[in-house]
Amino acid sequence: MNILAILPLFYPAIMIHVAIGDLRTMRIANRLILLLLVGYLVVIPLVGLTLADVASSVAAAAVVFTLGFVGFLRGWMGGGDVKLLTVATLWVGAGSVAPFIFYTSIFGAMLTTLLVIFRAARLPAVWRGREWISRLHQRDAGVPYGVAIAAAAVLVYVRVPWVTAQF
Repeated sequence: MNILAILPLFYPAIMIHVAIGDLRTMRIANRLILLLLVGYLVVIPLVGLTLADVASSVAAAAVVFTLGFVGFLRGWMGGGDVKLLTVATLWVGAGSVAPFIFYTSIFGAMLTTLLVIFRAARLPAVWRGREWISRLHQRDAGVPYGVAIAAAAVLVYVRVPWVTAQF
């Protein structure tokens, strides 16, 4: 099997794993962030990204990290969310960072709205025994924003030029 044929599936698979994990635990594992970073470094030569492509992605990721870090310091974002936004920016590239952030915001607003509705309703008895659902139902539990980040990251990723060239 040709590695280039399956390579584009790595990123979405990890992002789905991140989203499910964040939904269940309200945490984004550092090992998954590191796996995405190493995966990006492997992808660079395999898909023919130029030094200019990589440099612009790194610059965009640095801006996203800096803004995200400010959000983290103010208590608006979790540290895992900032790291995920940063590494996702590398993968989607500088040219796609604006739609990535836009879709993250839209999906985040939708997720937050659904959680407000979910938390206002009485938790059905059948779900009460599930620890992660009970935790998610708590009004002060926060928002597993990794779900929104991962959804936006995959949506934008499938339109990235080097990815579309692989399919």
